[in-house]
Amino acid sequence: MGLNGTLPRSGESIAFGKVRTIILAVGMVLALVAPVHASAEDVVHEHLGLKLNGRLEIAPGKSLEKDGVALILHGTLAHHGMEIIRELQANLKQRGINTLAVTLSLGLDRRTGMFDCGVEHDHRHSDAVEELGSWLEWLEARKAAWVDIIGHSRGGAQVALFAAEQGDKVSGRIVLVAPLLENVSAEEQASRYEAQFGKPLEPILADARARAEGDEAESLMDVPGFLTCPSARVSPTAFLDYYAGSRRSVPELLNDIKAPTLVVAAGGDEIIPGIVDALSAAGLPEHVTVSEVDGADHFFRDLFGEDLADEIATFLRRE
Repeated sequence: MGLNGTLPRSGESIAFGKVRTIILAVGMVLALVAPVHASAEDVVHEHLGLKLNGRLEIAPGKSLEKDGVALILHGTLAHHGMEIIRELQANLKQRGINTLAVTLSLGLDRRTGMFDCGVEHDHRHSDAVEELGSWLEWLEARKAAWVDIIGHSRGGAQVALFAAEQGDKVSGRIVLVAPLLENVSAEEQASRYEAQFGKPLEPILADARARAEGDEAESLMDVPGFLTCPSARVSPTAFLDYYAGSRRSVPELLNDIKAPTLVVAAGGDEIIPGIVDALSAAGLPEHVTVSEVDGADHFFRDLFGEDLADEIATFLRRE
């Protein structure tokens, strides 16, 4: 029908068709002349002889040089393509935030996917500090205006460690998503290990210490389990680092971070419960903000991923 509710005559119909064709043609030309600049690419960066993998996502109409980027780190033995990281990149891109998600090498060249539990473990929790620093240099070489840093789970604890120890390299803001708090006692650590792997922890620690202090520091131990891997082969120093290290907890590290920091807890976290209570009990510095996504599990699945992205985007947004 015409605008007045009557049927158009045939001549009007032909004319309208021509106009519509012209409009579509002009639209196509404009799309070619002024495309929306959004991009995604897999990137490789070399660090200490190992090639590190990452995924760079540039939001529509944004650039590293003007709009900065958020560097994202995964959790224990994970990788940058896992669901929570992949969805977080996509959701932040929709909200106009550039991201670079990276995979820790864990001592392996061009590591992809979850760490293969059949492969020997010879890595340390603190290795992430050097690799994060190396990725920051990579981004600085590409003229990123600033770099925010986001870490999930153990990656959150590693980002906190980096920000506390290498604060002079932090040009943006810090976000810890359901971070591993790392404040359990030796007794609690032993109890968790036996519950998870069915064997007492102390004899394994004693064996690891004896090897590390002798001439077997480079040997491999067959242990009942390591982190999330059952029946693992582990270097003594790696085992001691994760199970007997004198690592500072996230609540302690927060006091040494100078950058504005957001901690996002999952209300239904079954892996690291009680984050909000633990941080409140420890006392929060003025630069730290804590929020909680009600009902979310540790990996912020389904629509909770949108809520997580909203929290982060609001915190990172520059006016």
